Amino acid sequence: MIGVDVLETGLIRYEWTTASRWWLCFALAGMVRTSVALTDLADGIRAYQQERYADAITILSPLAEQGDRNAQDLLGASFEEGRGDFVTAAYWYRKAADQLQPDALTRLGELYEDGDGVPQDTQKAMHFLAKASELGSNDAQADLGEIYASVLGDNVRAARYFALAAESGNPQAQYHLGLLLLGEEGVARDVAKSWMYLSLASSSVEDAAESRDVLELEMSPQDLEHARGLLADWKSSHPVSAVSPEVRH
Repeated sequence: MIGVDVLETGLIRYEWTTASRWWLCFALAGMVRTSVALTDLADGIRAYQQERYADAITILSPLAEQGDRNAQDLLGASFEEGRGDFVTAAYWYRKAADQLQPDALTRLGELYEDGDGVPQDTQKAMHFLAKASELGSNDAQADLGEIYASVLGDNVRAARYFALAAESGNPQAQYHLGLLLLGEEGVARDVAKSWMYLSLASSSVEDAAESRDVLELEMSPQDLEHARGLLADWKSSHPVSAVSPEVRH
């Protein structure tokens, strides 16, 4: 057969045509490019986490330009946190959000919530945060809870979103849910659950420890024993979340 070489091993007989050689070259080139991109992304993540924002921007920019949604998200975060450039951050968050990157959707929603780099728009904020929430972002769920509680005055919906985020170990959500469970309008008072959530948040949220301690002074021994049981049960059923709540890159 023209253009065919045969390689025989003890197990397999390979026939190498010119086309197959080209296919292998392209496949190997693609693997190399993918490997390099993954290495660059890891370097970019490391630079961002170490707050070397200038290095992160340099490393992540080519990947973001090529359409990598995770690079776009972290590039935006590097501009926001490293340079205070909310306009450029919003540009890259939007690029990543178009590809349904959960952290970018959350960050973009937060920019609209605060009016940083974009016009303040609560409805747009909720739109992006809701998408991120659907994708499992507990940061977005906590943000939605705060909007419903503080902006819209809807404690019922706020409690629902706080509960979703609290279940994933988000300390801010646990803190706010603990406060709502003290009997805020629309939410049934439950001092045992309130104490539990405030206790869960206490290692990360300073006000949570103080609120829990004040509440404890008002609790009966029976209520406190019940609350401690709830806390023990929660920790045993959430071993990862209880130790290391989810954080963004």
